[in-house]
Amino acid sequence: MSDTWLYDENPAMFRAHPLLFTLLLLSVVGIVAIAIWWVMHKGERLALSEREVLLERGLLSKQRTEVALSSIRSIRITQSLGQRIFDVGHVEMFSAGDVAEIAIKNMPRPGRIRALAAARNLDLLPQR
Repeated sequence: MSDTWLYDENPAMFRAHPLLFTLLLLSVVGIVAIAIWWVMHKGERLALSEREVLLERGLLSKQRTEVALSSIRSIRITQSLGQRIFDVGHVEMFSAGDVAEIAIKNMPRPGRIRALAAARNLDLLPQR
């Protein structure tokens, strides 16, 4: 019996190039996370008409919430520093209770939504 040393000509990518493997893995995980986020947010729609506010969620199955614009008593916009820089924020609309009837996260231009609602409903204008 001879002493032979086995050499694997195709070593695992992780052992051969650990940094490249880690970057590739992070890229794949990042792309999957962005795709999931896009699908989840593609199915959200907030619409203001002359009489009501409509929030629709879902691509295949739908959840639809309609609130009369005249019954909305307040709108809360919450923004962190990063959200203020990129002009996005969380918008909540309240009509009767302490729980928001319409709530949407990471909405672009949240101040514009409040201004549109206030233009159609004089009760939302700030008191002077």
